[in-house]
Amino acid sequence: PGGTIRTYAFDSFNLDNIATGRVVLRLWEQTREPAYRIAADTLRKQLSAHPRTPEGGFWHKKIYQNQMWLDGLFMAEPFYSEYSVMFKEPNYFDDIANQFLLIKKHLYDEKTGLYYHGWDESKIQKWADPIKGTSPNFWGRSLGWFMMALVDVLDSFPENHKDRNEI
Repeated sequence: PGGTIRTYAFDSFNLDNIATGRVVLRLWEQTREPAYRIAADTLRKQLSAHPRTPEGGFWHKKIYQNQMWLDGLFMAEPFYSEYSVMFKEPNYFDDIANQFLLIKKHLYDEKTGLYYHGWDESKIQKWADPIKGTSPNFWGRSLGWFMMALVDVLDSFPENHKDRNEI
């Protein structure tokens, strides 16, 4: 009621909590009930305040400082893109593109053509490669989330955006 999302804690800054916002967008689209718009706006505000790497990449969660995870693209970007279209906020598309471009820059492995599961910008995690900051493994599920993030975002991403072809 009133747009409150039960069990949601804004200041946990967890990208996993953004993914279900797509359902809220569908509900607002179908009903135009103000509570759904309020809930969607709350999730969008989280992305504005969400902790980021110095290059602007979303930390996967506040508790995982300086870390970008491949599955974070699926958790945030489809909602972010659909919200931007639905509420006519085209200025957000540069930030959405930047998330994908940073993942490519830091997680893509030229040798295998795969993406590592995670990247620690600070390179201090025990799992992080001390030079690149990448996790030591590729994770099939996160590769699937990455592919679905691409499909879902490109469905709503502007055809004429300068970074669309790169994505």
